[in-house]
Amino acid sequence: MQAVARAFFHVPVVGWLLKDAVHGLPDAKYYFIFNLFVAFACLVYAFGYPFLIVSALTATATMLVSLIILTASDMFAQLGKRIGGGSGSSKAH
Repeated sequence: MQAVARAFFHVPVVGWLLKDAVHGLPDAKYYFIFNLFVAFACLVYAFGYPFLIVSALTATATMLVSLIILTASDMFAQLGKRIGGGSGSSKAH
């Protein structure tokens, strides 16, 4: 994961902005977020309403998949406790 992050830092302009946000001054994070907002606004201006719809649908799909992953990981953790934690014959007296 570190190699991917370091490789992404070498991408011109976007990587430089991200590297400055991560390793730079504390207020560089806010400038990076503002730059993302301005880039998004420029893309909406350039491509219009379809870009806005595609962005919203992509965000919706991303959130749905992340919720499924979060809930499935909890299910697999509980399943592992049941299978590995029990001895098979427990008596409650």
